[in-house]
Amino acid sequence: MANNTMIRTALAIASLAIASLSLVACTGAAGRDAARVDCGTPGPHGVDCQVRRTGGDGAFEACWSLAITCQNGGVMNGSTCHAMAAGAGEATANMPVAGFSGQDSCDVPASGKVEQLKVTSR
Repeated sequence: MANNTMIRTALAIASLAIASLSLVACTGAAGRDAARVDCGTPGPHGVDCQVRRTGGDGAFEACWSLAITCQNGGVMNGSTCHAMAAGAGEATANMPVAGFSGQDSCDVPASGKVEQLKVTSR
C-alpha cells in the first residue's frame, strides 16, 4: 500500500512538469550571511532547490520548509537543510518525494511555497 501511494504521488508530482512550478524565498541583511532558495518543478525523484548566497561570504546552513498545495486542496509538506561553504555562491539540494508528509491527501500538486527559511552562520 505504501509503495503504491509513493508511486502514485511520484507520478502526480511528475505531471507538474507541464506547469513549470517555481517556488522562491529569501532572507538576509546587509553584511550578514543570507540566502535565497528557489525550488523547481517537482518530479519523480522529488524537488530540486537552488540555494543562492545573497549576502556575506562565510559558511552557513540554510533550512526551509516546502508546502505543496494540491488540486483537491490537500497539502504535502517537507523540509530540509543545506550547508553552504564559505565563499560558495550557489548549490543544489534535493528534497526526495519520500520526505513529504500528507501524500495520501494529494491528488495532483498544483502550487507550492518555500516557507520558514532560516540562515545560520557557521
